[in-house]
Amino acid sequence: MPITRTERNLWSAFIDEAKANRLYAAYAQQARDEGMDGIAALFEEASTAESVHAAGHLKVAGEVKTTVENLHTLIRGEAEEIDVIYPRRIREAESEGRPDAAASFRRAWEEERRHLKALEVALNDLLTKRPDLQSLSDDAARATEAPTTHEPEGPPPEATFSATVSPQAETEVLQEKERVSTMQRLREVVFGAQDGLVSTVAVTSSVAVATGDSAIVVVAGATSALAGMVSMAAGSYLGSRAQQDVQTAELEMEEREIAEHPAEEMAELIALYRHEGMNYDSAIDMAERISADKETWLNTMAEKELGITPTPLVNPWKDSLTMGVSFIAGAIFPVMIYLFLPAATALLPSVILTLVVLFLAGGAKGILLKKPLVVSGLEVAGVGALSGILGYALGNLLPGLLGIGSPI
Repeated sequence: MPITRTERNLWSAFIDEAKANRLYAAYAQQARDEGMDGIAALFEEASTAESVHAAGHLKVAGEVKTTVENLHTLIRGEAEEIDVIYPRRIREAESEGRPDAAASFRRAWEEERRHLKALEVALNDLLTKRPDLQSLSDDAARATEAPTTHEPEGPPPEATFSATVSPQAETEVLQEKERVSTMQRLREVVFGAQDGLVSTVAVTSSVAVATGDSAIVVVAGATSALAGMVSMAAGSYLGSRAQQDVQTAELEMEEREIAEHPAEEMAELIALYRHEGMNYDSAIDMAERISADKETWLNTMAEKELGITPTPLVNPWKDSLTMGVSFIAGAIFPVMIYLFLPAATALLPSVILTLVVLFLAGGAKGILLKKPLVVSGLEVAGVGALSGILGYALGNLLPGLLGIGSPI
């Protein structure tokens, strides 16, 4: 099952909060070492808050389970750190001439070994006292069983891509992006046409009922249609532009973070790949491949961490034009009948024509989105029917209240 955006965001938020918790705790210790207890207390307060936030995100993400399951998860994680992760970190630190980092990793490795033994003892004691938990423990053990891995001697070989991409494949990818962008613009087509039909039929119906004059109905309908076209086109442009600006700002911020804090961003990418199910070695190898190219690295972080498409699918000018043309095209139908028939005679055909066009627009949307044609058509037509009824009611009610015109 694919990971949803919310699930990914919860995990990313947990990583950020957990990192901040440890960072602020280290700041607090440094402040106490310098005799600044007041500032240290502020750092500690912030650290505690970040810890609470991280725990909340983790629980909502479903990562906090029963104590037996949590013990198995932690035992599995500690064993992987002891057998795979820290040995690799120590090797790489030594190969890069960083004995200080290697020593820090070794101290942590020794601590992890003690933790693992204590956790295994705690689990055995718990199952001895609570034999009813044995079945749950067996299930958790199977769920957290790690696949057999081989830790190679020496640093991992440099990752290379052997696959070649054909020009045809590149063309197909670009065409697919354009197809998705076009499908998203379908929203503007349907929404614009529907709004043009509904808003205009409401105006023409109410004016026809209130005045009984076809010329006035045409003028009112045309005026409403033109004003609506400009308003909807402008609204679509501003909305698409705002979405584009937000994405651009997020990408620029992520680009700065990669440039200024590459190690942190690499660690986040590794954590994201591990959350998707990769083992430690595979996650590192994949992250190293991705980070070899700055643009690929940025695009990957944008998709996995921020949940945005590096190449925005929105185009403010195209969206605006699509919305405006769709609106005015839809608005023509409720008005055109009044050009040939008196208002009293044209009212019903205008409403019927509008409902038919609404049904066809909804049906077309259903076909494109592979949904039932009739259901989609009736859904859109139903909205138009309600608007027509409302317009008719207002046209009959308002003249009596205002003392103007003669209702049909």
